[in-house]
Amino acid sequence: MRVYEWNRSSPRRDGDLDNGIIIHEYGHGISQRLTGGPSNVNCLSGGEAGGMGEGWGDWWATALRQHSSYVRTDVFPMALYSNLAGIRRYPYTTNMNIDPETYSFITGSAYTGVHAKGAVWCGILWETYWDMVNQYSFNPDWYLGNGGNNRILQNVVDGLKIQPCRPNFVQARDAILQADEVNYGGENYCLLWQGFAKRGLGINAAGGGIESFDVPEECEFQ
Repeated sequence: MRVYEWNRSSPRRDGDLDNGIIIHEYGHGISQRLTGGPSNVNCLSGGEAGGMGEGWGDWWATALRQHSSYVRTDVFPMALYSNLAGIRRYPYTTNMNIDPETYSFITGSAYTGVHAKGAVWCGILWETYWDMVNQYSFNPDWYLGNGGNNRILQNVVDGLKIQPCRPNFVQARDAILQADEVNYGGENYCLLWQGFAKRGLGINAAGGGIESFDVPEECEFQ
């Protein structure tokens, strides 16, 4: 892991002291080793897959800094210590007036890099995080708790094991839904769809940034 000195402030700031960066980089070790199995660490290189690799890192870095006083509309820039204004185009929040990114954004000229695509994926996961926390509350015990934060963390990690090598956003979404079926009997099926669909990863979305804001019919009135 190489962590650098940042020159966006005076005096400069050491990225080694930014927990968000450290967690993000450790996250690559998790996502790369679980996607495609531990003997194939090349499944998240470039394109949507590479973008999601960055997005999972941001998501863990943001989720693991949460506590019970936060609400879904709070704003969380990535690497705020190192860069002062954060290192992504928008801070993470469910408020779409602040972070407007949806799935089709990855097709834009400003989103060719994996970090830009990853921010879109993290924003999608952030919606599912808060839908789960609002349903089951927040539990500060990340190891043994049974709050919404625990449940979505388990589903996201297990989704990595289920998805194919070099997945697109839709395949990663489906793996998380399948993980919930295994872990919780599909109890959160509509809750997860609600979060995915809000950011354009609804039932009719297709790889390559073709977005949909529709949920399955059985979830429309929930």
